[in-house]
Amino acid sequence: MTANFYENFGLIWERFLNFEINRSREAIKYFGNANSYFILQTVAWHNLHLVQKEEESREYERLKKQWGTNIFDFGKHIPGKLSILTVSQISGIDKETCRRVVKKLISDGWITYSRNEGIRYYPTEINNQLMVKFNEAIEIPLFLNLATNIKKWT
Repeated sequence: MTANFYENFGLIWERFLNFEINRSREAIKYFGNANSYFILQTVAWHNLHLVQKEEESREYERLKKQWGTNIFDFGKHIPGKLSILTVSQISGIDKETCRRVVKKLISDGWITYSRNEGIRYYPTEINNQLMVKFNEAIEIPLFLNLATNIKKWT
């Protein structure tokens, strides 16, 4: 960390919180409610981790092409598969709420569940396009703005 980071911490933190609030507000519009958004984000994060591991690439266009097509193969520190309990532990949302939200996300075509593979991010084509649109129209611009400001102040 640089001295500039500590000198500008208030500005940086305010921009970070602004990013989080704006991102969350927009995600709730796209994905229905805060619990659905956060649980879907947890499952999608899990998938992104696996895609990066499998592809050994972090480049956006390559990851976008692989989004939702990964076969789950976990490393040592990430569980072998996502269960309701694991999603609850990762997200901090109680187990019963996770169970209800996972059931709804399955019926809405965002994720799948099987005993063998657990909970998997596997959106329908329409949902996948919605996620790409959200990433490109909302998340990436908000994050670039945050990153630009952090770079400027550190």
